[in-house]
Amino acid sequence: MCGIAGAFHPDCLSESAIRAVRRMQGALARRGPDGEGWFQDRRVALAHRRLSIIDLAGGAQPLFGESDGTVAIVNGEIYNYVELRQELAAAGAGLRTRSDSEVVPFLYERHGADFVHRLRGAFAAAIWDASRQQLLLVRDRLGEKPLAYAMGPDGTFYFASEVGALVASGMVPLDPDPVAINRYFHFRFVPEPATPLAAVRKLPAGHQLLLSPESTIPTPTAYWHVARAPRLDRDPVEVIREDLEDVGRIIVRSDVPVGVALSGGLDSSIVASLAVRHASGPVKAFSVGYSGRPSCDERADAAAFARHLGIECIEVELDASDVVAGFDGLVADMAEPIADVAGSSYRAVMRAASREGIKVMFQGQGADELLWSYGWMRQALRENQLRDARPDGMQALAAGFRDRLRRPPLASPRGLAQWLVQGGGVVDGLAQAARLRRGPGAPGVFWDVARPVERIAEAIAGIAGTGLAPGAGIDGLLAAFPQRMDDESWRRWLVRAILATYLLENGISQADRYSMATGVEARLPFVDHVLVEHAVGLNDARSDAVTPGKRWLRAAVAGDIPEWVLSRPKRGFSPPTRDWVASLVRERGSGLASGVLVQAGLLSEQGARSLARPSGRFDRGLRDQVAYQALVLEQWFRTMRARLPASGAP
Repeated sequence: MCGIAGAFHPDCLSESAIRAVRRMQGALARRGPDGEGWFQDRRVALAHRRLSIIDLAGGAQPLFGESDGTVAIVNGEIYNYVELRQELAAAGAGLRTRSDSEVVPFLYERHGADFVHRLRGAFAAAIWDASRQQLLLVRDRLGEKPLAYAMGPDGTFYFASEVGALVASGMVPLDPDPVAINRYFHFRFVPEPATPLAAVRKLPAGHQLLLSPESTIPTPTAYWHVARAPRLDRDPVEVIREDLEDVGRIIVRSDVPVGVALSGGLDSSIVASLAVRHASGPVKAFSVGYSGRPSCDERADAAAFARHLGIECIEVELDASDVVAGFDGLVADMAEPIADVAGSSYRAVMRAASREGIKVMFQGQGADELLWSYGWMRQALRENQLRDARPDGMQALAAGFRDRLRRPPLASPRGLAQWLVQGGGVVDGLAQAARLRRGPGAPGVFWDVARPVERIAEAIAGIAGTGLAPGAGIDGLLAAFPQRMDDESWRRWLVRAILATYLLENGISQADRYSMATGVEARLPFVDHVLVEHAVGLNDARSDAVTPGKRWLRAAVAGDIPEWVLSRPKRGFSPPTRDWVASLVRERGSGLASGVLVQAGLLSEQGARSLARPSGRFDRGLRDQVAYQALVLEQWFRTMRARLPASGAP
């Protein structure tokens, strides 16, 4: 697990480009506090920062193949490296280290760009082939490891593990991308390949990029596509049980202490159980809670399961003052703007693990998205299937009202106020009817079920400055939904859509960013690509794949997880959002009117001032969310400005 950066020029790297790569290497020090490495040739420079996990003494990078002309830098972990090293050694390969990453250059020499199909793990890598004078970039199938790139003014191609490192190069302008910013306000993150900066793009998950003197335009190509996972006609409980044991066996490999982020939920309990059974040493658990122990505090449940496993559980407590005080550090650590209020909790867990000397942490992201745990996903599936029947206006309206009308929540004054504003479900019913009446060529129903997109678009229009207004609106959001492939079922499309957006940019990204910012490596067993392919393949083969969510998973782990965990209702990883956001708005909201977003034309001054006002009962939480998004984006741009090299810097 590390940070990588580099540059390529089709003729010859300039001295200024080499200095830019050195600056990027320095900017990635937090991702690799244990060492650094460098390689330079006429057309390429490769920089590495190392977090030592496997082969602490001998795994320094860059790594070379049989020939010194094959050079690789790798960020991540190759989980099946033991098996690959055995195969390579049996074939006569002269491996020099015990590193997991060393298999990359040796496999490349034998298989070319197809070597990536042999890897199982989380990785982003750059390989320089001197014999062909070409640079190959690859990123793992689910996007667990980030890789961003940009073109410099003289035609030099730059890449790095983080957008901030590219900014630190001094070769990337900070001009915002208004289309990406509009999507950010709808999604709460920027879906790849875009970033908030117009000049920077991300190499998409499951893609490669090849550059040479004859091929100088960055053109990513897919080497893996989850939609092509074969249909699987097997017992799903047996498949999931086998996959979990298989990935549990290989994902725990480590030469350093390991831990697990433990909530009271099923997914983290499964991951903790796998870690304890397969790790070669002791495992520590870490749990986060909140002052006053509100209903969302899961520390008691986490502690109970830790006792069941016989492991130590270390607790962290946060309150609103901690969130406000740590906000600048939170945004700096997230690397890209992700407006998930739970980010403070994820970060606190990783910082606690780092203080305890833990360098590998296991987390449970991915199971909800793969196994239909979200009610809005099931609703989106229903709507897409209804839309295929091409209902007329009255049929669509009837379906919308049947699904959305509900009784008032009399026990909650705020809930009752929101119910009144929403017309008891009439507004949502009308929105659903409109979705059902979209033409057959329109995007599928997806995120527009999870979020009140019409109200968000209205809110954005009310606060947008001249730079954002032309790119704002729902059309820009819908264009970010993945295109449905020929003969792709709605089940498969929806899982693919959430893997490529919410799971990737929210769950996976936060795991990587907050762990790496503290010198810790996050590992996500449920995101193993073999397990993902099997879950997707089972989707089309079984009628019980969707409802109720996670039925197969519960049955698969019934022998390892006690019933009092299996039967516990799902709560989600949700902090005291309203109190935290209100505190942040009081402390930081007034600064928006004179901030970077207003200066850049993303927010109007009047719109920025409106976000600083406290939210009311009738806002349905929307003002809180938009205000938090604006505060995160504002601080992110300020952080990026601070990373620009000083004028006259070498």
